[in-house]
Amino acid sequence: MHLHDYTEETYFVAPAPDGTMAPPSLAEFQKQMKEIMQQYNVVKGVISTIGGPNVMENEEVFIPGMYTNQPPQDTTGFRKQIESGQIKVFGEIGAVYGGYTLSDPEFEPYLKLCEQYDIPVAVHTGGGPSGIAYRCCPQFRITLGDPFTIEDVLVKHPKLRIYMMHAGEVFYEHALRLMTQYRQVYADLGVLLWVHEQPMDYAEQFLRKAKKYGLLDRVMYGTDQMVWPHAIEKSILKLDEYDFLSEKEKRMIFYENAVRFLRLQ
Repeated sequence: MHLHDYTEETYFVAPAPDGTMAPPSLAEFQKQMKEIMQQYNVVKGVISTIGGPNVMENEEVFIPGMYTNQPPQDTTGFRKQIESGQIKVFGEIGAVYGGYTLSDPEFEPYLKLCEQYDIPVAVHTGGGPSGIAYRCCPQFRITLGDPFTIEDVLVKHPKLRIYMMHAGEVFYEHALRLMTQYRQVYADLGVLLWVHEQPMDYAEQFLRKAKKYGLLDRVMYGTDQMVWPHAIEKSILKLDEYDFLSEKEKRMIFYENAVRFLRLQ
């Protein structure tokens, strides 16, 4: 439920938090990503390209999303992209990086179109990479990633399909409370399963409590692998090692919940 692609201009080579270096080129990155997905029988993936249009639009595997850190500026163009099938998921919406929340009025016409056309919305929740406010995103604030900031959207658009990427991260208890209050809300696990020990702790606590509260039927697997394809494998193995989840529950998270949410069957 959470993959990214890049353009030649936006792709970068850097070490992952675990020290693994990104592939040396965009082409090699795309090749490795496809190979790992095939190796682990990942049959569908929601993908959004950072910095340009989606090019990995193999409909047998990839479901095209739209990446943005701020409200789009063209409702007519947005509608045309929906109608042409170029946007099947509105997201990842990284509003937190642009100093926004999904409830800001600038997003409203686009959310209205998503509800009208039954397009799922994927919003980033939680924090971001260390020091991000000093680099690309001076308007970034962790508090903007609190899941409670999307509540106005849920009230205004009760038929909107929406999922919280990264399951709230540091605000995971708020994510769980929102899921209890609003039955249309789902969550994906995003980077929580692989990127760093702190979010990995959040992942385990989120999943244990989601099981306790009867919410596992709305939790979905996601990676947010960024430029590191190995993160797909690492996160799959991490989820699979949780002995407090049954095999049936793991299958729900890996596959069944996403099929239901995306209405693939």
